Amino acid sequence: MNDSDIYAIIKSLVGHKDGALSRSPRGLIKQLLPIDAAFGYYLSNKVEFYDPIQDEVFYRNIKYDNEKLRLESIEYINGRIDYYNRLCDDEYAKSGAIYDYIDPIYSWGVKVKLSQSMLTDTNPNSNSNTKETILVINNEYIYKCALKLDSEQFVERFNKMIYVYLIKISGGKKLLVDNTLYNPIIEYEDWFMSAGIDVHEIKSLAEGLRGMKSSDKPVNYTRISNTKKINASYSIRANPNHQKWYTSKVESKIISLIENGMIDGFVSDCMFKNVNKINIKKLSHKLNCSDKTAKKFMQQHAPYLLD
Repeated sequence: MNDSDIYAIIKSLVGHKDGALSRSPRGLIKQLLPIDAAFGYYLSNKVEFYDPIQDEVFYRNIKYDNEKLRLESIEYINGRIDYYNRLCDDEYAKSGAIYDYIDPIYSWGVKVKLSQSMLTDTNPNSNSNTKETILVINNEYIYKCALKLDSEQFVERFNKMIYVYLIKISGGKKLLVDNTLYNPIIEYEDWFMSAGIDVHEIKSLAEGLRGMKSSDKPVNYTRISNTKKINASYSIRANPNHQKWYTSKVESKIISLIENGMIDGFVSDCMFKNVNKINIKKLSHKLNCSDKTAKKFMQQHAPYLLD
């Protein structure tokens, strides 16, 4: 991988999106963190797209371990999305109707879980616990590495790749505390030290696929550890926040929190003080719904939190 590819991955890790209204990468990169785990992105075996103009759902079933079928299915859905995006312009020209453009579905997605920062407040009731911790990296080379390596190997080599890049562009200089790369470098060094890993003994993921042994449990076939605790099977949706998919905004919110690894942090300040149990009244207030609705969707999608 070249430096520009690694920089693009770093931007995705900090949530930067190209566009006039997005924050500068410089400010976001100060919050860059290592990853703790990696998982498959296509394990739901289904990709979907709801076309608001035609009021129709398009979908394709896929198999996460069948690359030809997976890519063909995504290509079909992305073709429908491209057609819809072109229709948006036509509809506006005809009647002034405004529809949102929709991004295509990732062709090379890998889910990663960010590590918790060792430089910020780790209080369970702090806002940091509701920060999105599961992100998707869309990069063909990274995806192909995730087809070969298990999560442990992938994470070590991925973090080494980012760390080497940070050291390279810092020029090996002693940085000031306010420097953009000061915190990220400390976070990565601490990640390796706290894991008891000599960073110099780990190969960078950027060194290439040659000689990389294939695991029988590669990242792309690995599920998030608490998947079995969640009573729902979600497909990959091109426009996941559209109301078409949900019976209510509350359900949409809960599912979004689950999929982004934020649900535990979200409910942490809704617990009874002396009992490890959710106070439904507090939760319903936070979700802006009735007690009955909050309990219903928690039982439906994350019942383990009510045990």
